[in-house]
Amino acid sequence: MVETGKIFHVRCVDDTLARDTLSVGRVYEVTRDLERDGYYELGGLGRFSRSRFEVVHPQASNDRVNDDRVLARLASRSK
Repeated sequence: MVETGKIFHVRCVDDTLARDTLSVGRVYEVTRDLERDGYYELGGLGRFSRSRFEVVHPQASNDRVNDDRVLARLASRSK
């Protein structure tokens, strides 16, 4: 369960019939959780069934950002 009014992230696990919009494995920002209707509203992309996604815990998304920063730092040092 996610707190009401909070922006959070989800990872796509099913892009059936939405391959032109969604990509499996990609993380998206949820701007509205329409829990009663069973939808997530993704910023700028529209509404999609909640069953297509898994919630990414804040720590996991922060780890990914930090990993990207470390890789960028290592790449810049190797030049």
